[in-house]
Amino acid sequence: MGPFKLILLAVFLFISVVSKANTIEIRPFVKGSFAELKQEYSNQPFVLIFWSESCSYCMKELAMFAKLQGKYPDVPLVVVATDPFLDESEVKGMLERTGLSLQKTWVFAEQFPERIYADVHKRWRGELPVTHFFDQDNREVRHLGIVKQKALENWLAAQQQLINP
Repeated sequence: MGPFKLILLAVFLFISVVSKANTIEIRPFVKGSFAELKQEYSNQPFVLIFWSESCSYCMKELAMFAKLQGKYPDVPLVVVATDPFLDESEVKGMLERTGLSLQKTWVFAEQFPERIYADVHKRWRGELPVTHFFDQDNREVRHLGIVKQKALENWLAAQQQLINP
């Protein structure tokens, strides 16, 4: 392959990456969204991750999920920013920095986020990071704090195995 073709290929790949990053759909997360997500992903395992731009532990956890995302592509990651009405460019920038590859994400869009907290879990007061693991039977395991990588990999591998035996 000649130098011109290599340069053309590099430009094409760069444009593909940039356009992919800019195509993230951002949806409002409001009271009732949690139930909608559980319905949308019923009979399918998925991970629901709540994060905030001011939570350094959240960023570490999102980066860990990004590293594992390619290894377990059949287990969807649902990511929700808990900063009410966070600017779209900030959300995209934060997710790009973590390395996550998503087609859509959510941002809290309620005047009073406490309504969403109660809707997600009656005892949740906004502590982060918080991650919800749903198996294919929609059984939920909620984890407050950073998830240990080994435990995460074990859970993802088990779900991937059930999807693709």
